[in-house]
Amino acid sequence: MKDKKRYIKIISFNLLLILLLLSLYESYMFIMVRSPKLLAMCPRKIQNSIGYLYAWGDRDIIQFTPECAMYDKELGYTLRPGSCVFSGREFSNTYYVNRVGVRDDEASLNNPQIIVAGDSVAMGWGVNQEETYSQLIEKEFGVTVLNAAVSSYGTAREMMMLSRVQTGKLKYLIVQYSGNDYGENKQFYLDNNVLNTMTEEKYNYYTSLYDRSKGYFLGKYLLMKVKKRIREFKTTKEAEASYQLDKDEIGFFLNALINGPVDLKDVQIIAFAVSGRNPADNIDFTRNLKERILNENLPIFIKNMIILDTPTILKQNHFYVLDDHLNRSGHEVIADEIIKAIENTERREKKLKTSM
Repeated sequence: MKDKKRYIKIISFNLLLILLLLSLYESYMFIMVRSPKLLAMCPRKIQNSIGYLYAWGDRDIIQFTPECAMYDKELGYTLRPGSCVFSGREFSNTYYVNRVGVRDDEASLNNPQIIVAGDSVAMGWGVNQEETYSQLIEKEFGVTVLNAAVSSYGTAREMMMLSRVQTGKLKYLIVQYSGNDYGENKQFYLDNNVLNTMTEEKYNYYTSLYDRSKGYFLGKYLLMKVKKRIREFKTTKEAEASYQLDKDEIGFFLNALINGPVDLKDVQIIAFAVSGRNPADNIDFTRNLKERILNENLPIFIKNMIILDTPTILKQNHFYVLDDHLNRSGHEVIADEIIKAIENTERREKKLKTSM
């Protein structure tokens, strides 16, 4: 009997100790996810861990914010024409959206010579409109540049958006790739190059879901950690299944460019990857894309694609600490590289014409 009581005390003590430790860990995460200045003093591993909690459980998502976005039958959603304020813990910005539903003025819809395609990074999540690299490029060259990027669009939807704007004078298409484009690009290929997006009912469901997810309850971040492990396991299984397909991430990306609704054969494409605050995440895509266009039989406009080496130019200080998007300095770095690429192309063309 005494042994039984002793065992119960030991078990009870250990359970209380575990609960205390879990409570302390939850409290630590609660504080850190609300303290970007404190987080800035931590190692990158901790920043990534806390950033995940913020991204998936605390921050607003612009495409599911009714004031800033709306449902679209063909594209799933676009930004809502007009203006709105979109904020996070490290920024607050006003968006001015034209009639097509992208973050730019009406004048930029008039036969742009340069179009920027991409997701939230290219759209300018976290920076003011005039600070986006699309606007910095426009200021540098004095030509019409259209920022056609929308948060969470994959390459397939980005190309579909091009069918809604004037491309008759388009000379440069700047395409920002992100790792989360993979799923959409893959599905576009599996659906015989037909873009199938969510229904309005599904869009409204996600809008409601993301709104509810911002609320806090005791143990929220611990639960998120468990769900993350489960998601990583499922992702590994899905990746293994993808090996059976005749295309990979690069193949799906190129397929979306080649089979989009707009003919790009006379357009100079400038592509690069930005997949979050870890520049190393962009290494494989950049290297593999360079190898693919060099070694495979592809259309000339794909073979001539300019690929920016973002893993070497983007550093930790170019991203927000809590959020995983480029800050103002990050947009400036990207703009500088694009400007150099365009200037080099223009010089080559001028030299070629002179020699003829």
